[in-house]
Amino acid sequence: MKDLETLKELVASITDWKSLEKMSCKPFKPSILHLAISKDAPQLYREEELIQLKNFSNLLSSVESKPKTHNTGQMMTRKRQIEEMPKEERVTPAMIKKPRSIILVQNRPSPDLPAEFKNRVSELSGHDLKFLMHKRLFCSDVKPNSNRLSMPINEIKCEFLTEAEITKLDERDGPNGKGRLVGVEVTVLDPCLREFTLPLKKWSMQRTDTYNLVTNWNSIVSTNKFEEDQELQIWSFRVGNKLYLILNKL
Repeated sequence: MKDLETLKELVASITDWKSLEKMSCKPFKPSILHLAISKDAPQLYREEELIQLKNFSNLLSSVESKPKTHNTGQMMTRKRQIEEMPKEERVTPAMIKKPRSIILVQNRPSPDLPAEFKNRVSELSGHDLKFLMHKRLFCSDVKPNSNRLSMPINEIKCEFLTEAEITKLDERDGPNGKGRLVGVEVTVLDPCLREFTLPLKKWSMQRTDTYNLVTNWNSIVSTNKFEEDQELQIWSFRVGNKLYLILNKL
């Protein structure tokens, strides 16, 4: 029990990537410590690392669920095999679950969107306007080497994707579904109504899957001078079948 409390205090003390790097081995290898940290601070990990940790957790669970044996040497060998397993063997789409449902956050009235955004939606002949979430930017959301905005699915207040888009978020571009995630192209309106085109991807994690705006996110951060703890409202709407997101700076 004391060891568990110590681990919780350690996880709580990690607030940025530099702190995590000091505790990590290079190259990255999944471990029990990384698994515990990723549950409370998934934003500290890259997409490939989160996938490795998810599969590491699945493999550990399968080991622990097997009948106990007195041959402890075999058990230790099995755990070492898991940690030393090549990345291409750890990452298999068949091992990644495909959650479709969104856990609705507190049932509160949606906030009002400022008039300039509503006017722009009307100019674009937009429809299906929805409030998705209130987002406070983490350090990892504004660090140049991260280049992504994370939106945990369990913090999103409503479903905003079509069935076709949900399916596409699980697709990969390599042979046999082993390449990089394809994602869905999204047009993002920043607080000054400038348009940016970014891919939206879904990363599978231990506690909750996360939608992420990637690739060109750094351009939005630098253009708007976003900083850690900046608060945003994120909305969605559609122009025809095309998905748009709105970033309303608070």
